[in-house]
Amino acid sequence: MTSTFWFFGVSTAESAMQRIYPLWMDELGIRSTLVGVDFPLDAPAAEYRAAVERVIAEPGSIGGLITTHKLNVLAAARDLFADLDDSARLLHEVSCLAMRDGELHGAALDDRTSRRALEALIPDGHWDRGGELLLLGAGGASIATTLGLHRAAAEGLPVPSRIHVTARSPQRLEEMRALHEQIGFPIPVVPLVTADPSEADAVVAALPPASVLVNATGMGKDRPGSPLTDDVDYPLGSIIWDMNYRGPRLFLTQAEARRTERELIVEDGWDYFVHSWTSVVAEVHGIDIPARGELFDRLSQIARSTIA
Repeated sequence: MTSTFWFFGVSTAESAMQRIYPLWMDELGIRSTLVGVDFPLDAPAAEYRAAVERVIAEPGSIGGLITTHKLNVLAAARDLFADLDDSARLLHEVSCLAMRDGELHGAALDDRTSRRALEALIPDGHWDRGGELLLLGAGGASIATTLGLHRAAAEGLPVPSRIHVTARSPQRLEEMRALHEQIGFPIPVVPLVTADPSEADAVVAALPPASVLVNATGMGKDRPGSPLTDDVDYPLGSIIWDMNYRGPRLFLTQAEARRTERELIVEDGWDYFVHSWTSVVAEVHGIDIPARGELFDRLSQIARSTIA
């Protein structure tokens, strides 16, 4: 029997995953079909709930992945889940739906996928050079990233000595602070309200060399522009990471223009995208897809072949 893997999003028919998923299933030897379900932003709760009920009820349904609507789906259908993992409970969202023995299980995997992506792009020993982490934007992606770092620190792995987080208003910074207080976050965090890109430039200029700068704002994909200006003064030897893998990505263009002068490592969000999807695919199908190595590289290459 061919299983059904659901994809909750805004415009799923336009997603590259419609081409990638069948190729991945062929590579993995799995018979499964991707079915997209589109919702407008902040759709009525009844629509989210009906979609979750469909995941539970339809024969062959094994679960799926949620993009934009992670918070709203859980808020609308929390009682339909047999259980939630620790991250889903802490973040109040679900990115992964998995059916097990007729019951629906929910998980939030963004903390794991952002951690995997960071570990892949940061060279061994980089944090020993004294650099700090700057998260531009304090939304769900940044909050999940700090949760991943919390777990890395608990395992004794290298983490930054300090984290700076910017936002245009204090609300999301307060949400992050509340989570950190709840979990006993071990890394000092400097919250900063930056009303415009020039104020964010000043934050960047004050960072030590070998820092890591992350565009977690969605600017360059969800909306045009960059959180920084063209005149930003990057710390020498820093890593510049845009979580976006598609779109104009002015943030990347700005860093590329200064790459040689400032000895920068500039990375887009491709691996983050692949980690996000392979983590959910592995969870839902009950298989192992390592975070690095031959299989991950092969799946990444297959995905790239569809958008070249």
